Amino acid sequence: MYVIKKQWLVGLGIFLALVIALVVTVPRPEESITSTKPNTVVDSSLTTAKNLGEFRLMREKNRSYLIESLKELGTNRQAAEERILKILDFKEKESFLEETLKARYDTDVVAYLQDTQAVVVMKKEEDDKIRLEIRDFVAQNLNYPPGKVLVIFK
Repeated sequence: MYVIKKQWLVGLGIFLALVIALVVTVPRPEESITSTKPNTVVDSSLTTAKNLGEFRLMREKNRSYLIESLKELGTNRQAAEERILKILDFKEKESFLEETLKARYDTDVVAYLQDTQAVVVMKKEEDDKIRLEIRDFVAQNLNYPPGKVLVIFK
């Protein structure tokens, strides 16, 4: 387990170094680029994902789009770098949450963390007791208000 985490940290470090190098070296336009794509998950888009694989793909596409948009910002490079670091922190916390919930409930789990909400999708029959346990776990360990934790069973 330690070797996997070490490899992951090395990979994350290399990725972060590449992102910072791109942000610093790529020429920027003078005006900032505004995005029409939302940076939060909309509940209706979650219900369109037919399985956890599609949800993972949606999460990664959204993150990639946000990172690319942030790289293109020319007026506030420092804010863009801070946001990219925050996204990477979300990815690390998502991994922790997914591994912990997979071990506890013996099922496939996908987590998607954002500034204002946390979304957990489980491949399991709907269960209010599990929903409350997950909300409490996320609230205690990741500092989200229980009302901002959405648990979906697929």
